[in-house]
Amino acid sequence: MYTPLRAAIVVAACLPSAALAQDAQPLTLDDAIRRTLAAAPQTASTTARNEALAAARTAAGLRPQPSIDVTAENFGIPTGNLYDQFQLTGTYSQRIERGGKREARVALVDRDMDVVRAEAIVTRLDIIASVQRLYVEVQSAEALINIARQRLTVAQLLEREIKRRVASAKDPLFAGMRAATSVSEAKVDLELAIHARDAALKRLTAMWNGSPDGLGVKTGEFLSIDAPVGPVLPSPADLAVFSARGARADAAVTLQQANAKRDPTLSAGPRFIGSGDVAIVAGVSFPLGGRRLATARVAEAQAERRRVDADLAVERFTRERAIALAAEKVEESRHEVEAIRDQVLPNAELTLEEVRVGYNRGFFSFVDVSGAQTALANANARMIAAARRYHEARVELDRLTGRFTALAEEAL
Repeated sequence: MYTPLRAAIVVAACLPSAALAQDAQPLTLDDAIRRTLAAAPQTASTTARNEALAAARTAAGLRPQPSIDVTAENFGIPTGNLYDQFQLTGTYSQRIERGGKREARVALVDRDMDVVRAEAIVTRLDIIASVQRLYVEVQSAEALINIARQRLTVAQLLEREIKRRVASAKDPLFAGMRAATSVSEAKVDLELAIHARDAALKRLTAMWNGSPDGLGVKTGEFLSIDAPVGPVLPSPADLAVFSARGARADAAVTLQQANAKRDPTLSAGPRFIGSGDVAIVAGVSFPLGGRRLATARVAEAQAERRRVDADLAVERFTRERAIALAAEKVEESRHEVEAIRDQVLPNAELTLEEVRVGYNRGFFSFVDVSGAQTALANANARMIAAARRYHEARVELDRLTGRFTALAEEAL
């Protein structure tokens, strides 16, 4: 039966929060994420790193710089012997790179740029997770405002009924005073809930240095619990970091192998002799030694590649277990919300209604009415707390599985 008490509960629960009641602009989660990413200082840091690597790539693609050497010989008094004549030699030298060193250097910088991009996406996913947690906090506060308003409405309805009984001498005066106290407590709780919502909204908008004025968060989705979580996989964005690091390690191995090739230096130039004769000199030189050092460098790069593979295996192992734990938390919280919403709340509302009717007929005391009212309020608060745990677990699961990867890649 649709009683006045049930109608009051439904109306109070459906009333919008104070922010939205003042024609505030609804703030969605995607809006909050995009605003935060646009203002995040990490974006400027990533841009600067990419610019530095772009300059490094240009430098890596340059050929070895040539050199000009000038040598003077046979200083002193001429003796008439050709070999004792003053000689001045100028040579132009150019080192010839072998083994694809230049291409390997460029490829290594390219892989560094891939690592920076992959790490930037992971950083943005961490930022998104922080925004999600703050958004859930605001939604929870908004839902508590509705519950506080519902409690106040019920308390005021019961106060009117109790005052009628006190006026007709069916109840003592202290019953009316206790009812008025319950109304006062409900009003204080509503004020505190609004203050908590405003503080949570301020923390959320601080993520993009914004103002909470004119913004509000809807709570319609807060109690919308999704279906059970199915099999999920680790975030491709997080694994992409290790893939990029592995490709970078491969490029480092290739570069060290190229550096093991010895580069000849070709030189040529004129020689001016004090007698007025001119000769042409030419030469070639190869560096000596360095083979053991080159072998050690290659071994070092190969060991780094194996370390990246080991780190990837550890990351998969850790992440899969973290995902399983987060999914379990999601399911546990979801089940609690559904149980309270579908079983506890209807019984609590029915109990309060029956106790109220019985109280009006003289079968129950005010203590019974107050207890039923408290039970309903506690059930609502417990449902909100379970819903908050559910959404917080979903945030963790979303981060582990990379749900918002596409949003993190926008404008990057």
